[in-house]
Amino acid sequence: MEIRQLQSFRAVVREGSFTAAAKKLHMTQPAVSLHIKALEEQLGARLLDRDGRGVRLTPAGSVLLEAADAALASLQEASRRIDELQAPERGTVVLACGDTVALHLLPPVLTRFRKSFPLADVTIRNEGSRAILDLLLSREADLGIVTRPPWLDPALWSRILLEDPLVLVLPKKHPLAAKKRLALRDLQGEASVMLAKPAETRALIDRNLRASGVELTLVMESSNLEVVKTYVAGGLGLSIVPEMALTGTDRRRLEVRSLPGSFPARRVAVVRRKDRSPGLLTTGLLKLLAEHFAAQSS
Repeated sequence: MEIRQLQSFRAVVREGSFTAAAKKLHMTQPAVSLHIKALEEQLGARLLDRDGRGVRLTPAGSVLLEAADAALASLQEASRRIDELQAPERGTVVLACGDTVALHLLPPVLTRFRKSFPLADVTIRNEGSRAILDLLLSREADLGIVTRPPWLDPALWSRILLEDPLVLVLPKKHPLAAKKRLALRDLQGEASVMLAKPAETRALIDRNLRASGVELTLVMESSNLEVVKTYVAGGLGLSIVPEMALTGTDRRRLEVRSLPGSFPARRVAVVRRKDRSPGLLTTGLLKLLAEHFAAQSS
């Protein structure tokens, strides 16, 4: 059983087709097919079922996928640790985070990181919180910054970086913008432009609106908060967004109000695997993140 065969098998499963897997691996489709055929012959079991919709794992395929993930992750981790032993100041830290964090939180931290580790690189993976946690569990990222969900896999360690209030944003000429005091019930039935599901921030907003007995009328949703803010400014409806995402320009073009009642802030956390010993670069980035947000809150 060869490493390339396992990589081909995992790529077919993840991409959902032999063609997409071949493109991902920069191989020909016949070469990927030969790898899968060789694995099936070695194991004496069918690993994948093909149909018009793509490929599906057989029970034997599910067993092999779990083993392949663990084996390839262990090899990747060994390679990383050997690289760090030879040149601890070099290498790459893979940091997974959402667009809001990448745009509004990371720039000063990464500037300090580059000064401290000029020979190192940081790769940013822009994903939603749930996808970030999956990347950490599959060892495809060293660190993740997420909206902390109510439940976290026991394999993951987390530390809260900051409490980020959720705020109400309205078009400047919205009728509610003229009210000096707002209650959550005032939002009932209002047209809204929201961050798309399954974002953890959206889940937090929905949970607390339901708990308050408030239901908004969804006009549009987007996975990009910059799009959400633009459409609110254009008059499509109100929204609830993290305060962190608001720039000075946003505050001039939008009416920004604190949410009435006990609407909780979202907790922004840094996360990593417990069983993955952080190297020099990961430790350095963790330290800079903690220092930056400690200074912000003081």
